[in-house]
Amino acid sequence: MSRFAHALMMRVYCQAIGLAAFTGSPKARAWLAMRKGNLDRLQQATNALAKDEDWLWFHCASVGEFEQAQPVMKAMRDQDKTLRFLLTFYSSSGWDFFAKKQPSWWEPSDCVAAMPLDAPADVRKCLAALTRPDASKPSVRLFALAKYDVWPELIAQLKPHAPLVLFAGHVIAGRWPFRLGGSFHRNAWRNLKKVLVQSESSVVELERWGIEAIALGDPRFDRVVEAEKNVRTSSDQSLKEWVGNRMCLVVGSAWEAESRIAQAAWTKGKACIVVPHEWDSSWAEGQRDEWVKRGAKAIVWSEFRRTGVEGSTAIPEADVILLDAMGHLMDAYGAGHLALVGGGFGKGVHNTLEPAAHGLAIWTGPKVERFAEVRALVDCAALQSMKAEDDCAKSIRVAWGDPERIQEMGSAARKYAEENAGAGARISSQLFELIER
Repeated sequence: MSRFAHALMMRVYCQAIGLAAFTGSPKARAWLAMRKGNLDRLQQATNALAKDEDWLWFHCASVGEFEQAQPVMKAMRDQDKTLRFLLTFYSSSGWDFFAKKQPSWWEPSDCVAAMPLDAPADVRKCLAALTRPDASKPSVRLFALAKYDVWPELIAQLKPHAPLVLFAGHVIAGRWPFRLGGSFHRNAWRNLKKVLVQSESSVVELERWGIEAIALGDPRFDRVVEAEKNVRTSSDQSLKEWVGNRMCLVVGSAWEAESRIAQAAWTKGKACIVVPHEWDSSWAEGQRDEWVKRGAKAIVWSEFRRTGVEGSTAIPEADVILLDAMGHLMDAYGAGHLALVGGGFGKGVHNTLEPAAHGLAIWTGPKVERFAEVRALVDCAALQSMKAEDDCAKSIRVAWGDPERIQEMGSAARKYAEENAGAGARISSQLFELIER
């Protein structure tokens, strides 16, 4: 692929987004909406910088990458309060997540914006918006990319003005661009000042393509360990009180397969909290009916919160909570003993580090091959990856009756999460080296 072909592809992509938005796609409309007024937003924030200030620009494709960036940005802010962050997202899901969960270390003088389309004219306009009226270059002191969202056009135009670095990288042999036809994008990786990856396997793969990298770990461990501590010390322990002395299965980011497995695995006297990956108005009603068929009493979180006595945190007695609200998954893991993590029977398993940090025994479906942490959790006997729904349900049902095994699996999971924390500080040290030169 050439630069011209890449630019053409970007234009076709943008037109496809516009067509999808016109025909009613919510995701396409959200993608366009977050870019409305974007250049004005960047220009105003840049003009508001003090004379001696420049942006530390962090880019995250979506929510997962932001979870990796947060520990790094927080470590840098803790060390130097005068730093100014520019945070960009490519997808609207990351944008919406940040709007709902703005971190405590974020300052009003920081700026969140949308990543421009990676086409020459769009990138030029973006960098012009980041340039003060009396300056000749963008006010960017550092550009840091999370994981692998490497944009060739932006890197080519920004390289003369600021050091470029990728952190928390994860490279898989045979995945784009590390295969035939990916030379144009691989060259963008070579233009990076530093490439900081999660593991030695990524270092080895990058060496095959002539790219030097340093393995510093995955900052997501920092996030989940910190989140576990916050849940443990929170004043709201209502979910733990609801569970009481029962063994509790938490079905996190559940799709239909995981909901079926949980229903098949449940036995009387056990508790279950189901947190769906996504839901609509009919989800809770359909799920409640299925649980009733199993002989379980299920309550819907949103209904209880709407009708509950104001100021009361007590949860009604029930066997199952259908938790149809954002932002409570970590609280649910904090109340559980076993976790069934969704996505493994679909396109790919969701976050297994969250239940690991809480010390839960973990089950998933078979779609886990892209995730190094899943292999590591399997190796330390903290996670069971099952090929079939029936086998998964049987395995959970058997484990439910073996508290000692659950405790051993959970302890191994927690140890793995805690031993791998600390990448945020290591990465921030590398970034400080670049901006202090």
